[in-house]
Amino acid sequence: MPNQLLSSLLEEIDDLDELKVTLRAIWFLHQRRLFPSSLRPDDLLSDRTTAAMLHASGPQLEGRVSNALDKATRRGTLLSVRGDDGETLYFLNSDAVRKAVERSFPGGGRSREKAETWPGPVETGPRPSVFADYELNIGTLTPAVADTLRDALDTYPEAWVRDAIATAARANARNWNYIAAVLRGWAEEGRPDGKPGTNPDPARSDEYIRRYLAEQRGRGNL
Repeated sequence: MPNQLLSSLLEEIDDLDELKVTLRAIWFLHQRRLFPSSLRPDDLLSDRTTAAMLHASGPQLEGRVSNALDKATRRGTLLSVRGDDGETLYFLNSDAVRKAVERSFPGGGRSREKAETWPGPVETGPRPSVFADYELNIGTLTPAVADTLRDALDTYPEAWVRDAIATAARANARNWNYIAAVLRGWAEEGRPDGKPGTNPDPARSDEYIRRYLAEQRGRGNL
């Protein structure tokens, strides 16, 4: 769940319809593995859960969902743009999503710029590219994931973390456990490009060094 929603936005939202529709919209967007993922009003209007939680149907449901989406957009929780077919698309408003939307729909986004649904790269630390890479290639940048990434950056070179994220995306293994396993493997065995690991097991360091030197000789690097 986006950290901003669990803190300041929950304090600000005083309309129950807005809160319910916002939470349901976030659920829809997180189910979709595309980036950036979008939501159409019809997705909510045809959703039984939305109708049940608002206790509405027909024109009443349409009006309440439309009003809630408009409030969420003005608050900055959601980003809305006009699609090619003229229909409004809604995106979860984060720094990475906003940049992607601006590339696809120049000048089309409408939101309150100061609002973020979860910490954007600027707030999460001094290495914004890693956090943006994770959000772009793997999934939602939750506070827990942001903390894990910061720990990884304290342990491994930044280039390694970014390469591990790309490796996980190429393997369609979009989760942190896979990324962590890649990083541990590189640290223990060395990277596929022949660079040595940062922390090989001391009990097998001689074997590791011999294998690494043999590989480098085979590549003509020694």
